Amino acid sequence: MRSLDNQILRLLSNNDVTFFIPPYQRNYEWGEEMCEILFKDIEKVANNRNTQHFFGTVIYYAESTILGQPDKYILVDGQQRLTTTMLFLIAARDCITDESLRNTIDSKYLKNNNVSGDVEYKIKLKQVESDWKAYKNIILGEHLDNSDKKSIVFKNYKFFKSKLEKLEQDKVRDLIEKGLVNFNIVTIQLEPERNHWEKPQEIFESMNSLGKPLSLADLVRNYLLLGKSSAQQNNLYHNFWLKIEQNLTGDNNTFSVSAFIRDYMQLVDIASYKKATDTNHKELYRDFKDLFGDDNHEQLIKKLAEYSNEYAILAGYKSSGNIKIDQKITDLRTLKVSAFHSFILGILHLRTEQKITDDDCLAILDAIFVYVARKSILGIRKSENKDGALFAKYFDELVLATNKREAMLEICANQTFSMRLPNDNEIQDFLLSEKSNFYNFESGRFLFSLIEESLTKNRPALTDKILQVEHIMPQTLNETWKNELGQNYKAIHDNYLNNIGNLTLIRHNQELSNHSFKGKKEIYENNAGMQIAKNKITDQQNWGVEQINTRAEYLVAILIDKILPISAELKTSNNYSSEKKSIGNRLSFESLDLIGKTIVYFDDATIVAEVIGNKEVKFEDKVWRLSPLTREIETRKNRRNRSGAYWGVNMWKYEGRTLEEWMNEIKNYEVEVEENEID
Repeated sequence: MRSLDNQILRLLSNNDVTFFIPPYQRNYEWGEEMCEILFKDIEKVANNRNTQHFFGTVIYYAESTILGQPDKYILVDGQQRLTTTMLFLIAARDCITDESLRNTIDSKYLKNNNVSGDVEYKIKLKQVESDWKAYKNIILGEHLDNSDKKSIVFKNYKFFKSKLEKLEQDKVRDLIEKGLVNFNIVTIQLEPERNHWEKPQEIFESMNSLGKPLSLADLVRNYLLLGKSSAQQNNLYHNFWLKIEQNLTGDNNTFSVSAFIRDYMQLVDIASYKKATDTNHKELYRDFKDLFGDDNHEQLIKKLAEYSNEYAILAGYKSSGNIKIDQKITDLRTLKVSAFHSFILGILHLRTEQKITDDDCLAILDAIFVYVARKSILGIRKSENKDGALFAKYFDELVLATNKREAMLEICANQTFSMRLPNDNEIQDFLLSEKSNFYNFESGRFLFSLIEESLTKNRPALTDKILQVEHIMPQTLNETWKNELGQNYKAIHDNYLNNIGNLTLIRHNQELSNHSFKGKKEIYENNAGMQIAKNKITDQQNWGVEQINTRAEYLVAILIDKILPISAELKTSNNYSSEKKSIGNRLSFESLDLIGKTIVYFDDATIVAEVIGNKEVKFEDKVWRLSPLTREIETRKNRRNRSGAYWGVNMWKYEGRTLEEWMNEIKNYEVEVEENEID
């Protein structure tokens, strides 16, 4: 390792060097706020003589090149600062009218003019693939298409250019010759081939850029690509990782690359992990390495690229090729089923591998939709976050089932009370009760649109700006409405205002407010254009409790029989398991008091593992999580299942009982204690 005090412009002025941002680095991410800070810092230094500014650290290592090419320096840290500095210099070059100074900036800091041919070496800073095209076209002054103009590099170039264009030419010159020239850096050149402890991967992980912290996707990309040769990195990045990023590029953060990695972890481990956020990416990254630490990196990145296709379908970024499946997935996204994303991802992959048909896939997705929609109506979805991912344990059961929809509903009906499949009676009792509040139900407008589709075969678009949920009896009663409702108008209004029977979906560009019932009927009949706004409304002479209840029963019947139907056996039964256990009960060796103990494989007493931590065991001198180890053993025995996912706790034993049985015993004990305390 060689450390040197340096200046940013001196570093860039070396005509025998090209800096390469390797594929494992994040994309360029500095926003306008960071560019504004840099610009002000340059102004401050330029306006104050003898002022120096420390601009951070640039870490790199050299990689061999062919004769005649500049030295190739691979950046480990400093990407964001170098890129932004280059964008400032490009903008300055393009604003300056002095041809001599323009040429100096261009040839001294931006390009290696002694290089001919290969653009990658001619330009002094080679960007990651997603930023390279726009950056190259800006620096070479070539045509910029719409995709280039949407890039962050172009936006920041335009920011600097707009700032500099407002200044006099001498001032622009001063910003470079008196300002940026005094930006000091510390350059550190790693020598990993000479010193084995100088590992770029570990150093990269420990660095914190001035911008956003490294995301889970950044850390995993680094983990999978670093340690490879430049050629291997480029091959894996272009053929696989870039495909992941392209598949998951969209405007919905719910389906980011980091979210995908977390959901893939849940799918493989059949366990719940925290949602990927800026505050827990490092924790999830440690879990990722624990889970896949023994996997071949090349095979793992290929597998991630493969599954990213299905995740893109789940996100709505790609079509499945089946219109009905696409629509059902859209409906599931509308219900916000993020807790089941890993399970749905696995179902879509089973379809890709032709282990289930399109009809099978649609049947399972429809059952999940019915399940979640019914739970949504009752507002019982909190436990999904820890339990939803664990549905992956049922893949083999679903693959073998003859009737996939009924099998999926049966699985849902066998969960514990908080994860139950609500029966018809529960839905009816909830929606038909006094003071039931369907108006503030998040998915109310969506379910109304499905009722309309059931009536007319046409579904209203939820993006329609004039589509709204309307109170028939208005939120504010005028004298006309008070007279129509009679002496008990206040009680009726309090109890039935937000009842499903008093609500309708309409397409109208005016607020109907507290129009009389007669006036509303005319609008519903002639202008609203919705069958749901007519049935059981426009044939009524007046509007009150009887009419609201009648219409509520009518709408609820459509919901439970046409839109969210379940089998006759499930309609009135208690659709939950009476056992005092939860599939979401996470394995904890500490709570089982098994740390330091030995566990045995369920059907082979010669296979043993030592418990060494709360989640880890040691097997054949390697540290494993239980589910990956179970998958490894089943693979060795040539009986790996269809999904490749395993619920490890029911395949290992301690003192003759499975770990799941031990977990359930503790859970039952906790529940009994709670009940006794209540008594």
